[in-house]
Amino acid sequence: MENLTMKKAEMYWQTYLNLERELLELSKYIYITDEKYVYSKGSLIRESCKTQIETFSPHIADLIVRTCVEIEAISKELYFDLGGSKKRGDKDLFFDEDCLKILDIKCNSSKKIVMVTCPSFNLTEDSNKVFRPLREAHKRQGTDWESAYQAVKHDRYSSVSRGTVKNLIRALGALFLLNIYYRNEKIYSKYLEVYKLDFSFGSKIFSLKKPDQRYVIDVVNGKEISEILTSNDSPYILKYTDSIYKEVLEANKKIVAERKRYFESQEEFKEVAFINQLNQALEKEKMDPRQKVILSWELCKYRINKKIPSTLPFEERKRLFVGCDEFNGRIRQMNPHKQESELTTENIQQEIDSAGIMAGMELDYQFDRLREIKAFNEGYCELIIDRGDLKYK
Repeated sequence: MENLTMKKAEMYWQTYLNLERELLELSKYIYITDEKYVYSKGSLIRESCKTQIETFSPHIADLIVRTCVEIEAISKELYFDLGGSKKRGDKDLFFDEDCLKILDIKCNSSKKIVMVTCPSFNLTEDSNKVFRPLREAHKRQGTDWESAYQAVKHDRYSSVSRGTVKNLIRALGALFLLNIYYRNEKIYSKYLEVYKLDFSFGSKIFSLKKPDQRYVIDVVNGKEISEILTSNDSPYILKYTDSIYKEVLEANKKIVAERKRYFESQEEFKEVAFINQLNQALEKEKMDPRQKVILSWELCKYRINKKIPSTLPFEERKRLFVGCDEFNGRIRQMNPHKQESELTTENIQQEIDSAGIMAGMELDYQFDRLREIKAFNEGYCELIIDRGDLKYK
């Protein structure tokens, strides 16, 4: 059964590619643009208009009919895949009100975006470059492309003006998206390589929106996710494989435990001056939540200021600061051209505090390294079509 589905999916995909090639061939004779150029008083002036993409012909109308016939066929295959209750051959099974409706209920397909990426198309209006081809498609003639299809199918001569390039692009975009759903490809990739993937899947005209990272980043931040995963603009959901999901969460637990043990063992937490500094920082956070207190940063700021107290003369503070590990560590790495001459009586305190924060960031990194390696370097992700039932296990 699975092999049969794969063969069907390949048949539909090749038919789609054939229709796509015909549109690309058409673009050799019709410049596909939503602009026009007119002469006015001897000068070439560009005006925004829909002239070219509103070009129509019997041939374009025929391409729309052929494209929508494929939409009808593949939407019915998806209907049965998704558990539709009507039987094959049922005369009351409609591709829009039944098939595309169940697709929208299960997969939220009306919100998925298709982007026109063909370099030879000159489309300048956002609505022509990025659109939702299945929006309202579950309603009878709910889209311009379906309305045009029904018109030219039933009365080709009188409705030939509905057979436009624009309607053809919209219909073909819908067919591209339906093929993505029907092929239902699962893709594996390391996290750092996900955004190198080609989301056109071989199309020379369209591409999908890339899925957002929330179900990966939330896990990296230690969140256990029990709810059903959902997608936004993309039909795909990006998540860790279930095994990596568990490993990253476990690495997070180890980090939390190690960090807790580390801070509990530091002598500074017994010093009144550090406790006062920490309390002042917490008060600032209450007044402005954006000034979030990060314990490692406060600890490292305290340490460097203890080594280089503000009571010392400027030249002595400068000498100690330039010779300390904090200045020659992260500061030199991030700004190798940092000069001693840049330090002044006005900025030295700010520079010392900044060096302390950088040292705190480095301390955090030492704790986070295990998680970072597992989550970003080794961690395999999977991209899966959203069918309304995907969860971490």
